[in-house]
This record gives sequence, structure tokens and C-alpha cells, in this order.
Amino acid sequence: MIAYIIFCLSLVLLYFGGKSILHGTLALAYKFQVSKMLVSVVIIGFGTSLPELVVTIEAVLTGYPDIALGNIVGSNIANILLIVAIAAILSPVLIKGSKPTTDVAVMLLASFALYICKLFDALNAITGIIFLILLLLYVVLSYRSDVADHAEDTNIGSETNIKIILYCLGGLFLLIAGGHLLIESAVTIARSFNISEVVIGLTVVAVGTSLPELTTAILASIKKQNDVIIGNIVGSNIFNILGILGLTIIIKPIPISPAMLHAGMIEMLAASIIFSLLLLFRPQIGRGMGVCMLAGYIVYSYFLFNV
Repeated sequence: MIAYIIFCLSLVLLYFGGKSILHGTLALAYKFQVSKMLVSVVIIGFGTSLPELVVTIEAVLTGYPDIALGNIVGSNIANILLIVAIAAILSPVLIKGSKPTTDVAVMLLASFALYICKLFDALNAITGIIFLILLLLYVVLSYRSDVADHAEDTNIGSETNIKIILYCLGGLFLLIAGGHLLIESAVTIARSFNISEVVIGLTVVAVGTSLPELTTAILASIKKQNDVIIGNIVGSNIFNILGILGLTIIIKPIPISPAMLHAGMIEMLAASIIFSLLLLFRPQIGRGMGVCMLAGYIVYSYFLFNV
């Protein structure tokens, strides 16, 4: 009973955390004269992945490598097939302005790099260092090539620096706290049904740590902030692999168990490729596509629990 109460409390924290960080990020983009896409990728995308960072490191240090790796793979799948789908169903995601070609390319390369490293059981400290260096290069090059995109909301732009910092830091704190509480309660509930660690990592933990992205995407969808939705997901998927996994395997290498060798990888690659094609060649991700993506995630989850 207590686990269910904590679960509900975590959802409340995630909602207010997402609302706060969305407001702060848009104000930050206006203040520093950088595009909302860049701020969304770096601050929202990376910031909302902090629950994944905490949970992944905690899982690997406490002897649950399948949950740690399953969290990364499952979160990237959920970010696309679940979160983008829900955002598109609420309101079509318009892909306007310049295409996020570089960001999409980095996301795809990171996804394929993870797959290759899994095949060769190479999730060790050397790989982790390479991942972090690639992440740093990506952030620096993205900032240098960014073109200013002024925020349109004058009320947001008029926020003081102190308020912006409080919105961003306060939102991140609520997201981290909510994500941690949700994982603790969700894993407790899942284990009561005798679900395996691999499935827990790919579904319960993955969706739980992706709820900050979901909250932010829903709020951004309601406010028609399409750049925030796209940047949030692309940035989160990049950071999950190059940042979170990179740092985790530096701390402690992750051995690849037989159950985890191929689990979720084909689905993650397929979802990443489909998402990339939509971003590069479609003017929008409409409600129909959102329904198809959501249906795909439901089928994927069903087979995980029943095969």
C-alpha cells in the first residue's frame, strides 16, 4: 500500500518539476540569445535524464547490471515510441525551421555504437571515456554552430536571472526526487509480481525514469513548443548513451548477460531510425503517426512480459 502512495506522490513531483523546468528553459533561451532547440537538447534533454543517471549508477553498484543497461535501452525506446507518440496525439509536433540534422546523426551514431559495444561485450572504462569525450565534443560544436532564436513570449523573457535559476534548479530537483521515488515504488510493485530484472529495466524502470521527459513533452505540446519536444527527446537519447552509460561504465564495467545481449536493441535501433526519418523528411509528426508509434510500444511491452 505504501509503495502505491509513493508512486502517486512521485507523479505529482514529476509534473511540477516538468512545468518549472520548461518555464525556466524558455526564459534561459531568451536571455542568452540561443535557440530553444539547443537549450532543450542540452538543459532539458540532459537535465531530465538525471533520474536515469542516478538509477543506472545505483543499479550497477548494487549488483543489478541488467537493470542498469535495460534502463538505458528501455528509456530510449520509451522516449520515442511512448513520449513522442503521446505528445503527437495531444497536438501534432510541427518540425519547422532548420532540420536538427547534426543532433539526429549523433543520436543514430550513439545508438549503433551501443549495439556494437553490446555485441563485443565492450562496455568498459575505455569505452566510457570515449563516450564522454564524444558527448563533450557534441555539446561544444552544437553551441558554436547554434543560431539565435528569440523567444516569443515577452513575459518569459522578462524573468530575472534569479527566477530563471530557481525555475531550472527547482524543476531539476523535483524531477530527480520524483524519479527516485517512482523507481523505488515501481520496482517494489513489479517484484511483487515476480518480473525478471531485464524486463523490469526495459519497462518499469525505463518508463519511470522517462517520466520527466514525458511530463516536459506533454506541457510543451500543450504550449505548442515543438522545438522543446524534439530537443528534449533527442538530447535525452544522446545523453542516456554517451553521458549516463559512459559515466556508469567508467565507475564499473557492465558485463553483458545472455538475457541482455539482444534485449531491446533491435527495437531501440528501429525506433531511432523511424524517429530520425520523421524529423528529417516530414513537416510534422501527426496524430495518426502518434497512434501507430504508441501501438508499437504497447505490442513491444506485451511481448516482453509474455515471451
